[in-house]
Amino acid sequence: MLTRDRVLGMFLGIAIGDALFMPVETFSKDEIASRFSRITSYIKPPDNHTWFRGKEAGIWTDDTELTLAIADSLIECGRIDMNSITERHVLAYLADPTLGYGGSTTAGIKNLIAGKRWSVSGISDNPKRGSGNGLPMKVAPIGAYLCSLVRQQSELTEAEFVRNITDLTLMTHYTKMAVQSALTHIQAIRFCLCTTSNRFDKEFFVLQLLYAARLATEGNKSEDNLLERIVELSNSNLDWSPEAISERYGQGSCYVYNSLPFSYAFFLRNPTSIETLYDVGNAGGDTDTNASIVGGMLGALNGTAIFPNHLIEGLKQKERILQTAERFCQKFEITD
Repeated sequence: MLTRDRVLGMFLGIAIGDALFMPVETFSKDEIASRFSRITSYIKPPDNHTWFRGKEAGIWTDDTELTLAIADSLIECGRIDMNSITERHVLAYLADPTLGYGGSTTAGIKNLIAGKRWSVSGISDNPKRGSGNGLPMKVAPIGAYLCSLVRQQSELTEAEFVRNITDLTLMTHYTKMAVQSALTHIQAIRFCLCTTSNRFDKEFFVLQLLYAARLATEGNKSEDNLLERIVELSNSNLDWSPEAISERYGQGSCYVYNSLPFSYAFFLRNPTSIETLYDVGNAGGDTDTNASIVGGMLGALNGTAIFPNHLIEGLKQKERILQTAERFCQKFEITD
């Protein structure tokens, strides 16, 4: 089922969702509605935006930048290589630290710059560190890479997979919940790339997420457990209206315990419509990351055709996105 068009769709969806809702990051649903009505096209950030004032419409943030960093590392090495990933994280941050890097990612990268090894650079005495969504926002290329291994009949063992992803996580987010989020979203992307839109099974999708979340064993334990949030997604008796999703999952805040199930819940409402991307972003919270996560899944499942032309053409540096996606497909022999 893995095709070039759907890998391109994955990369485009990540960047489009990121850029589309970058201007309203941390805004509430009501604030977005009162100031912009319903966002479906790129807009400039407000002049008083905390992080992105002065940015152009259609610019993406650290979510896309670090996704490309991981993709470039996979293309270079043909495998998950922590030394290469570490170097590319540092280079990306030094090239432009104004892209909205989260606290845990910033602290981890600064530790790397100071000479700490990646296996300990994510350790922090700050109890708030390691609980954000800095992992699921960037790991989609690993899902595509693992799908390509299946086609080449050279899969990683489960133990190798968990070890590699745990290593990646510990570089910036030294918590078990962060490991859960990384494993879970890689599995989500794999599932979307390896099925078709007309055969997408919501129940089996959630079972795959549960399977992946249970693989996490390392990282400092946090008070909350992401697994229980994934279990909730399997409850078909719950109210899954946008309002109910926001209420249940902390208005989509950057806390991964909220943001990841929030994003999955919106995706599961309608995994074959561009309106899903608009719905999750306009619901408020960590809008750019939530929309980037959902955009990546929409593109992986449906291909590039799901995105209207104005979102593709208005995306800044779209050539870089498409060139990286093409090089990724060439490296891992993914064709249409």
